Amino acid sequence: MGNSKLIYFVLGTKAQFIKSKHILIKLHEQGYKVIIVNTNQHIEITKKQLHSLNFEFETFSLSKNKKNISSVPSMILWFIKILKKIAIERPIVRKGYCLVHGDTVTTLIGLLFSKKNNLRCVHIESGLTSGNLLNPFPEEIVRRIVSKFSEILSIDNQEILNNNLKLKNKKIILLKRNTIYDSIIENENIFSNEIQSKLIITVHRTENIYSKERMTQLVNLIIELTEKLEFESIQWFCHDVTKKSLNKYNLMSKISKVVSIEELVSHEKFIGEIITSKLIITDGGSIAEECSILNKNTLIWRNTVENKEYLNQNVILTNYDKKVINKFISNLKLTKMKKFHPYSPSEDFVNQLSLIKF
Repeated sequence: MGNSKLIYFVLGTKAQFIKSKHILIKLHEQGYKVIIVNTNQHIEITKKQLHSLNFEFETFSLSKNKKNISSVPSMILWFIKILKKIAIERPIVRKGYCLVHGDTVTTLIGLLFSKKNNLRCVHIESGLTSGNLLNPFPEEIVRRIVSKFSEILSIDNQEILNNNLKLKNKKIILLKRNTIYDSIIENENIFSNEIQSKLIITVHRTENIYSKERMTQLVNLIIELTEKLEFESIQWFCHDVTKKSLNKYNLMSKISKVVSIEELVSHEKFIGEIITSKLIITDGGSIAEECSILNKNTLIWRNTVENKEYLNQNVILTNYDKKVINKFISNLKLTKMKKFHPYSPSEDFVNQLSLIKF
């Protein structure tokens, strides 16, 4: 592996940790030294997540931020401060690899960090695209930039590679499925809890929370669902930015009459909530993929997804279309868990990474 056993992992969001956790564990098991480069984007969440790693690792922060980034102005200021820190600090003299994940602002920061420090950038969950540069924004732009300038791309399936010739000029790690699979299997002990009676909601994407029309439409939909379907409980696991949006558009008092507004919980607990649900409404790609793996009824509150592999008869893209939603709800049936295969995409990733030569 290029005579280097150093791995830098640039961490920002909760989902980035969940999808990369078992990669970091497998790297450690194979003798790599893991260094966490923390942007502190979701510090109140990721600080707790890092404790779940069962090995010692180095860590240093690119930001002095003490709270989760929960607004556009705070994100812009946070981003500028990190860029300044990367620009003025002396480069790291040790060679190694820099792992970045997905399509967030942190992913772009990770690319810049790797270039400044002469690290080979490995883009996990690369190659996905909506086909529209501005939708979703800025995720589509970030993903394209990071894929273009990374040395190694980790791709989740052969179809993505077949459909993008530009990727074939890169060093490729080809996986059979997304690394989130390992984090789901980790919680296999709770898979028997299949009391399907809850409505679970989680929405946080920019295209939704900064649109009064879409948030109002969502709140009205949830209220209508409570009138059409019977739920033992209705829980909305709310990000800080989502709460601000509901309050800004004067929707919080309306929705809180029928929905329990909850704080974000650990991944293990949230998987338990999904398993015992009758229906999930989400705009998160990671959560939609988890729901697909767990074979749960899911409405994706978006008009586009980059990865269409997890769409099926139980997991649908709503396109904000009431007719599509009503048709799905009218045919809603209880689902059964699928069988899980003994394959670890994280282990596969590490094995392939160790064989790459430059």
